[in-house]
Order: sequence, then structure tokens, then C-alpha cells
Amino acid sequence: MIILGIDLGNKSRNSIAVMNEKLELLEYSNLKYDPKTTTTWEHRKKICKQIQAYIDKYKLTKDDYILFEQIFFGRGYSRMANITSLAFIQATIINEFSDKISISEVHVQSWKSKVLGSRSATKDDSVAYVEEKYPQVDLNVIIEHKKKGTEITKDNDTADSICIATYGFLVDKKKLDEKLVNYT
Repeated sequence: MIILGIDLGNKSRNSIAVMNEKLELLEYSNLKYDPKTTTTWEHRKKICKQIQAYIDKYKLTKDDYILFEQIFFGRGYSRMANITSLAFIQATIINEFSDKISISEVHVQSWKSKVLGSRSATKDDSVAYVEEKYPQVDLNVIIEHKKKGTEITKDNDTADSICIATYGFLVDKKKLDEKLVNYT
């Protein structure tokens, strides 16, 4: 079994981790949205193209999973525009791949509790987990600010996608099947 752990982050940052049952990270990708060069529709198609490439490369079937976070309605911190954008990306993935691979969702606190040991784990905790377990993953991201200059930060979206994929192997398969979102 292979799991594609997807962190949809927000409209501009999306990461996909490909993991097998030995908890080996086979590969990962971070797909950025640039409104200057692409539309949101084109970005969703780019995400689907990457998922399709993984399905083809690893010959994934309904015995394998796409696993992503449930959309979370927080106490005022989630703007409706972000929620709508995430819903569109999820719907696009579900429509595109439901007939090829099992698609399941997980609550953010569930994967954090199972993988990181605390329901209230932070982005820094997921980065630390990945840096310890998967040192081959370069999580350093260089950001250019007009006023502040160059800043190096950590790619918590890729870290989260790896943790989400890991979660799928730490729970019983029944748990994944309970949260299937396939709409074929």
C-alpha cells in the first residue's frame, strides 16, 4: 500500500508526500501558486497532474490512498475565501481520482496526536519530526521580502504532508475507510 499525504495548506502552497508501508518516503513535491503567472484553475490542474504522475509511476489502485486534512472551520481564523479555495481543490481531487484510488480525510488533531504525540502540536513540531525521521528532506525555504531582504524559513507544508502520510500507516485501515470521501 502507498499513501499520498496531501497538505493543501492554502491556495498558494500545497505539498504531496508519497510513502509506503515501511514508512519510507519515496518522494515529495511542493507546488506553489503564483497569481502573476497562473490562474487558480490552472494551479488545481497542476496539483492533479502531479497526483496523476504519482498514480502512474507507482501503479496506484483502490488499495492505495490519497489522504488529506478535513477543512477546519476555526474560531474566526479561517477566512471564507480560504475555505472555499480548499474546498475547490479537494473537490477537484475527488472528482478527478475517485475512480482510481481511495481518498480519505483526517482531522488535523487526529494526525497530530498520532504522529506527533499531541493534538495541539505546532508546525514547528511537524518540521522537527521530519528533520529527525527524514533528514534527506530539505525543508529550508528562501523568501525574498521587499523591505526585510532574504529570510530562510521552514517548509511546514511539506512537513505536514509527510506527517499526514505517516498517519495513514499508524492507524488501522478501517479508520481510513471510515473517512472515505470517494464520490463515484
